[in-house]
Amino acid sequence: MRKSRFLVALLGLGLVVATTTQAHHAVQAQFDVNKQESFMGVLIKVDWINPHAWFHFDVKNPDGTVTVWSVETIGPNGLRRLGLSDRRLFVIGETYKVDYNPDRSGAHLGFTNAFTFPDGKYVKVGFIDENGIAK
Repeated sequence: MRKSRFLVALLGLGLVVATTTQAHHAVQAQFDVNKQESFMGVLIKVDWINPHAWFHFDVKNPDGTVTVWSVETIGPNGLRRLGLSDRRLFVIGETYKVDYNPDRSGAHLGFTNAFTFPDGKYVKVGFIDENGIAK
C-alpha cells in the first residue's frame, strides 16, 4: 500500500514539473530577437504574473479598425528592479508606445524591449542580468 501511494505521489510530482517546464519557453524560440518593431496602443489589460508579465493593447490600424496586441515582458520581480514597482504604474485607458520583438508566427504578439509612458518616460525592459541591468 505504501509503495503504491509513493508511486502515485511521484507520478503527480512528475506531471507538475513537466507542466511547469512546458509553460516556460525560450524567448528566442517564439520571438524574432533580430527584429524590433513598435506600436502605439491603448492599454486594456495587465497580467502581472510569473514567469513573464503580459500587457494587452488596442492598436488602431490605418483603416480605423482596432487590433488587440499582447506583449510579454520579464517577470514582475525583474520589472520591480527596473523601478516598475507594480501594475498600478500602468494606467488602463492610457496610450503607450511599445518597442518589441515580433512573434515568429506573425500573430499580434511580441516580446517587449521598452515602454514609453504617456508622460514621455522611457523604460528599457528586457532580460535582467546578474547586475540588475536590462539587456
